[in-house]
Amino acid sequence: MLTFDRPTRAAAPSDLVWVFRGRELVGSLLGSPGAPIPYEEVAANFSVREALIPVGYLGDDAVYAAVIDEAELDMMRYVGSNLFGLIGRIDESLFDAIGRAYQLLNWDRDHRHCGRCGSTTQLADKGQCRQCETCNLSVYPRLSPCIIVLVTRGGECLLAAAAGGNRRFYSALAGFVEPGETCEQAVAREVMEEVGLEVGNINYFGSQPWPFPGQLMLGYTAEWSAGEINVDPEEIDEALWCTPDRLPPIPPPFSIAGQLINSFVKKQTGD
Repeated sequence: MLTFDRPTRAAAPSDLVWVFRGRELVGSLLGSPGAPIPYEEVAANFSVREALIPVGYLGDDAVYAAVIDEAELDMMRYVGSNLFGLIGRIDESLFDAIGRAYQLLNWDRDHRHCGRCGSTTQLADKGQCRQCETCNLSVYPRLSPCIIVLVTRGGECLLAAAAGGNRRFYSALAGFVEPGETCEQAVAREVMEEVGLEVGNINYFGSQPWPFPGQLMLGYTAEWSAGEINVDPEEIDEALWCTPDRLPPIPPPFSIAGQLINSFVKKQTGD
């Protein structure tokens, strides 16, 4: 399991690196999915674009993250894996750790210049933030809170296919929390905006970090109280009430959407 204390020294040859090529994680062709690569091997086989970003520790091993050029990959030795493709193939704690590395790389890339005055920033506070060289504004990694809610009506649950998603699967409704809004208010608003339903009895279920690119998914359940399905076509392709014995393709059980749906099914079937 990854510990969040980030190394403050330069990487040593025996330290580990998660290497990214765009949205793909690069790994050894013969290695385990999601395994980091020793820095000594990374330095010998890749041209790393920028300075390594400290991520944490796997046991006693310091772990960093790096980005390589899109075209640079020896297909006889290494393979690139889309992060979505790792879901369900690796341990949840390892996926979360890789997601942390990916989010830190995005944060570092997007805050090279100060959002207040435009000056160059540099890593500060033991690598925890980027600080402006001119006005001293400090920017720490930020998450976007996002609610995801499974709406139920008796023995049915509401599942929806996102607009433009090619109906790969049907999932619970989700959306970002707005400034000045509680999570429960966000649940009620998103359900009304996306499918035109009123809900009540809103209850917290659980949370999950989601590195696409940097959300914290806050899971809820809610009960239908009024209205008929009226989808917002810009957000939802189709929404329907489903019973446990007649479910469309749903997200994998590793995801919090899958957990919400599977929990509902278990309660209804007594499994």
